[in-house]
Amino acid sequence: MRRGLSLALACALALPAQAEPVLPWADAAETRELASEEKGLWQEADELDRALLRAGRINTDPALTAYLQGIMDRLYPEFKDRLRVRVLNAQQINAFALPNGSIYVNAGLIARFENEAQLATVLAHEGAHFTHRHTLQQAGRLRNTAAFALVVAMLGVPLVGDLVVLSSMFGYSREHEREADEIGYRRLVAAGYAARETIRTFEHLQADIKAADIDEPFFFASHPRLQERIDSFNTLIRDSDAGETARERFIETTAGLRLASLAADLAAYRYKQIILMLDNPATRREYPPEASYFLGEAYRLRNEAGDEAAAEREFNAAIKTAPHYAPPHRALGLLHFKRGNSDEAAARLRHYLTLDPAAADRTFVEYYITLMDSSASADNNSPRAE
Repeated sequence: MRRGLSLALACALALPAQAEPVLPWADAAETRELASEEKGLWQEADELDRALLRAGRINTDPALTAYLQGIMDRLYPEFKDRLRVRVLNAQQINAFALPNGSIYVNAGLIARFENEAQLATVLAHEGAHFTHRHTLQQAGRLRNTAAFALVVAMLGVPLVGDLVVLSSMFGYSREHEREADEIGYRRLVAAGYAARETIRTFEHLQADIKAADIDEPFFFASHPRLQERIDSFNTLIRDSDAGETARERFIETTAGLRLASLAADLAAYRYKQIILMLDNPATRREYPPEASYFLGEAYRLRNEAGDEAAAEREFNAAIKTAPHYAPPHRALGLLHFKRGNSDEAAARLRHYLTLDPAAADRTFVEYYITLMDSSASADNNSPRAE
């Protein structure tokens, strides 16, 4: 189905654009008067904003939201209060712009970056989609084709407006993506960020999709491929040493989000991505000490030669550096149980429940402790040879 859907979308986007040129916005004031077609797109986008909020998909951490909004205001100062950034509680490598100025960045994408300049690269790019009114331009292409009807039919019933859903799910045309790269790059440099980080941004994504064993992330299906974008930014960069990365500010502000992202990756068995990020000592140092637990669990799930010992090492590291963090005690307890070390296993599991008495899996853990206590009692009561 995806192949047919991608083909229909490609056919739709390959047709000529609408006859009348769509000029970019100069500032927020120009957005106050909209023609009927564009006003309809904005209304659809407003409804999508509300639907995502009602569904609990938006990260409402005020400090994190203010941090991202501050970056966007730095990049597009003349669009302050019009370009609004939100974090989606989703792990997919994705970001998208809506025609009303709402910019969404997935938590999983933010967690892949090393510094603020890399995050700003994505925000500058998405902001350009809004300022240059790419959704309106693409709407003219889609509405005037039979392929549009096919695309919508194959999508099923969208959350809200067809055009908004299409732009957010599939991105924009390759032409628009390249334009957004160029505009975003100029905004990034003008805001004082390090130009060289544009390349590192997409190199991170390239490494991540390689670890996940996929050709390209779904978000990039109708975009220039990642290597093309890296090559494109290589031609744009003029001074690779100038500009700010704001690494420390990024690391401090996003610590909680990146730890939550590890938990979400682990819950989805994306252990390859966790190993990719945390097996690198330079990257590992940027994470809170609790991250050792997630790396240990990733090794355990991979279960290759030497991974059990590596998992034990990371669990012990987490206990040493974050002694009040409960999960590594549970993980180490289950590892000892697997090995038949009942006393050590029971001690670890009891300590886990002491640290987290309201643990969701308390009944499960207590069952294991009872098994081990029963086994130990049977061993003690068994007759011994004289």
